[in-house]
Amino acid sequence: MTKAEFAQMMGCEKTVIGMVHLLPLPGSPRYGGSMRAVFEAALRDLKALEGAGVKAAIIENFGDVPYGTENEFITLACMTSVAAQLRERTTMKLGINVQYNCAVEEWGMAYASGSNFIRVEAFVETRVGTHGITYPAAPALMREKGRYPAPTLLFCDVNTKHTEPLVPVPIADSIHEAIEEGADALIVTGVVTGQNPTLEQVQEFAAAAGDTPVLLGSGVNEKNAAEFFAVADGAIIGSSFKEEGNVWNPVDPQRVQSFMQTLTEAGYQV
Repeated sequence: MTKAEFAQMMGCEKTVIGMVHLLPLPGSPRYGGSMRAVFEAALRDLKALEGAGVKAAIIENFGDVPYGTENEFITLACMTSVAAQLRERTTMKLGINVQYNCAVEEWGMAYASGSNFIRVEAFVETRVGTHGITYPAAPALMREKGRYPAPTLLFCDVNTKHTEPLVPVPIADSIHEAIEEGADALIVTGVVTGQNPTLEQVQEFAAAAGDTPVLLGSGVNEKNAAEFFAVADGAIIGSSFKEEGNVWNPVDPQRVQSFMQTLTEAGYQV
């Protein structure tokens, strides 16, 4: 997918993607016992983003810590139910992200819920983190996509946060492989949630990506957004949109509105 095609699909020059961080789901250690509470919190955050002019959001099982490479069926089923219900209540572009790197499951969930894209943390890389070892998702995912085709896009990380490569590979090589194997957009992150990469790192990443869209995956805030958006095609915003900037808090509509206004004043169509 080219940058022009991506902008047309997302409906704006620069894409701001908010996060709908789900409360702990059934099957995770901290589940509170009420799926109604999970859905209502998710809908509140989604509507706060939508009301501030954000056109896209990722639904993520953020509360299901500690993450593993496998999730119980009930977790996936309940998350799909929430995603389908949210799909009926908004015209925003919606994505699915299941921690950690459950790409084939994400494809099925997006297929069932009518979601527009999925996020794949390890598409062409073998990564190591507290969740264990994650192997490249591309082989299985692209076969699943072939069996059950849909217009769902693949947003794929390269050198993603909270992990290290099992074997060091030049980032430019991983970018080339990700594009060749079917990534629609690429995500560049800092080392951890809420930490941004340097501008120079993003510039090098974008140069290697060529005409493939590049999204910032962490650390973008009101102060640095304008300079990052000059290089990237969009950003996924979590912490900066939350009350007091705390990623575990609900979305703060005023923080979102202020962020969007900053980009508009900088001359970006978002």
